[in-house]
Amino acid sequence: MRSMHTAIASILFGATTVAATYGAALTTPVGDVEVVQQSAYGTPPDAARAQKRSGDDIVYQEMLETLQKSAMQVKFNDGSKLTLGANSKVLVDAFVYEPGNAQSKALISLPTGALRYVTGKMPKGQTTIDTPTATMVLRGTNVKVVSYSSGKTLLVVDEGSVGVHNKQTGEDTVVDEGHAVEIGQTGTNTTDEDETGDKIVDDGFTKKTDNGNEQRRTNEHHEDTHTSTDRVGHTGSTPG
Repeated sequence: MRSMHTAIASILFGATTVAATYGAALTTPVGDVEVVQQSAYGTPPDAARAQKRSGDDIVYQEMLETLQKSAMQVKFNDGSKLTLGANSKVLVDAFVYEPGNAQSKALISLPTGALRYVTGKMPKGQTTIDTPTATMVLRGTNVKVVSYSSGKTLLVVDEGSVGVHNKQTGEDTVVDEGHAVEIGQTGTNTTDEDETGDKIVDDGFTKKTDNGNEQRRTNEHHEDTHTSTDRVGHTGSTPG
C-alpha cells in the first residue's frame, strides 16, 4: 500500500511539474511591442484581450490584432521584426529561439490582413508564415504578405527567398528576391503587384525629426547582406 501511495505521489508531482513548465512557457515573453499607431490589441492564451502599448511583452500563442487605420510593430527575441497593418490579425503560433540552436523556430499565422516580416538571427528556413491558402518558409528574408478574404495570398519578396506551398493546389514554388506571387485556387502566379496597399507595411512608420517635421522611416533590413540581382521565381522543392 505504501509503495502505491509513493507511485501516485510521484505521478501527481510529475503532472504538476509538466503543467507548471507549460504554464511558464505560455507566459514567457518572446518579444515586445516597439510601436503602436491608433489601436492594437493582444489576447494571450487563457487571458483577456487587452490594448497593446509600446514596451508591452508579446508571449507565445498570443493573438495580435489591429483596428482600422491602426498598425503595430513587434520585435522578437531573435531581432526579427513584424509590422502588422490595419484591420489585421496575427497568431504567434510558435516562437522558440536559442542562440546557436539549429532547432530554433518561428511560426506566424496570418488569418487576415497585411504584414511585413524581416528575419533576424533565427536560422534560415526556420521561420514560417502561414495563411489559409499558403505556407511560406523564409530564408534570410524581408517580405510583405497579404491574406485576402477572397481566399488568395499575396507574397512580395524584397530580400532573400521564400519557399511557398500552395495549400489549394499542392504546388511548391521558390520565390526569389524582387519578385511577387499570388497564391490561390488557380495556382501560384507571378504578379507585378509589389505593394500591399497598407502604407505602414509598405513604407514603415513616420517619426518626428529634430526640427519637428515628419519623416518616413523605412522598414529595417535584416542583418544578412545580399547582392542585388534580377532573379526569377522558380518551381521546385520548398527549402528546409
